Amino acid sequence: MTFYLGIVAVSLAIAGSFALAGYWPILPFAGLELLGLGLALYVSMRRCRIHESICIDEHRVVIRKAGLDRRREYEFSRPWTKVELLSPPAANWPNRLMLRSMGQSVEVGSFLTDSERDSLCKRLDTVIRGENMTRIPGDTATRFRI
Repeated sequence: MTFYLGIVAVSLAIAGSFALAGYWPILPFAGLELLGLGLALYVSMRRCRIHESICIDEHRVVIRKAGLDRRREYEFSRPWTKVELLSPPAANWPNRLMLRSMGQSVEVGSFLTDSERDSLCKRLDTVIRGENMTRIPGDTATRFRI
């Protein structure tokens, strides 16, 4: 908000000085520009609240998704969980990372790039299968760092 108010103050000061010099048509354009910037910042800040977390312990894989207005949680049995990276149906579309177990499936990492999604797929597959896990020191539950 401070950033936006700073931009508004500077822009209106410049537009006001031009308006006082007789170039009054600059004011509506400055207002539209500031309105557009405000809307873009609002949308961007709302999207910052979207996140996912994947918790893996000895018996379960828990995926928590928090969106703009809702939270969802999916729980899978770890031994039955399968990690799949699906190819896109069209050339320029992103691939999809799915976690599947007993007829349920959840897409994770939809906001990642293809290379990040590929890396996450490999790491999740390794951890879910139980290879190369590092136990978190001092944690009372058995959780593992990915």
